[in-house]
Amino acid sequence: MTTLLSLSGVRTSYGNIEALHGVDLEVREGEIVTLIGANGAGKSTLLMTVCGNPPVAHGQILFAGRDITRMPTHAIVRLGISQAPEGRRIFPRMTVMENLLMGAVAAPPGAKAPKPNDSAASCEGTPSGVTPAPGLSSGRPAPPAGNGDGAAADLERAFRLFPLLEERREQSGGTLSGGEQQMLAIARALMSRPRLLLLDEPSLGLAPLLVRQIFDAIARLNRDEGTAILLVEQHAHQALRLAHRGYVMANGRIVLSGGGSELLANPEVRAAYLEGGVGVRPAGEGAS
Repeated sequence: MTTLLSLSGVRTSYGNIEALHGVDLEVREGEIVTLIGANGAGKSTLLMTVCGNPPVAHGQILFAGRDITRMPTHAIVRLGISQAPEGRRIFPRMTVMENLLMGAVAAPPGAKAPKPNDSAASCEGTPSGVTPAPGLSSGRPAPPAGNGDGAAADLERAFRLFPLLEERREQSGGTLSGGEQQMLAIARALMSRPRLLLLDEPSLGLAPLLVRQIFDAIARLNRDEGTAILLVEQHAHQALRLAHRGYVMANGRIVLSGGGSELLANPEVRAAYLEGGVGVRPAGEGAS
């Protein structure tokens, strides 16, 4: 399987505080990789670093063999990386349809929407200076002219994955339930036709039934379209069952890695994340 995303010795800082300490990680074409760890381990920072913000202080990030370490976020998105961030961050005053079309702004020019069994949003955010298009409220950003056919196919794909969004298409995003907003955040990210989808805590705050629906959608997206997914998730058991491979993160470092089933069976992982523990300590750290 070809490596799609590769992080080598990546260090990232917030001011004088280093958040990632030499992280090595890879995602291969068509696989789901999950990243688990306690709160504050650096998981969300890792996803944001892949998107260019915060920037890499040391190390290298490659995507499809291309060095994206110093690229700006909008250029990274155009290459085929998209993120549904923690907390959803939809546009609450825009309708479901308008939210989705905002994701289409970042679709690469001339690219076709993925079809089932075809391996193909911004890391979050859209370009500025976009003019309104028919069907959107005056003054609201919309996809540029000429993207209509592609956007229509992308909308069909989003509604196929999350049929409830089609029923809510004229409803304001802020009036949706938490689960519906999460569906919208994922669907918006998919509108840019990513080869790699970054998902940050997609089940956060959701009822068990909605968690299952979200995980089912992630599995279908990977199985039917071959989209590679890097998943940060608090429900470690479900995430590892879904994943081809996984990494365990603690204090800004990768401390364990392996196949999803392998990590599920690991006594240390089970004690730390599947049975109410406090997390895996980096090598060399004793009990406090």
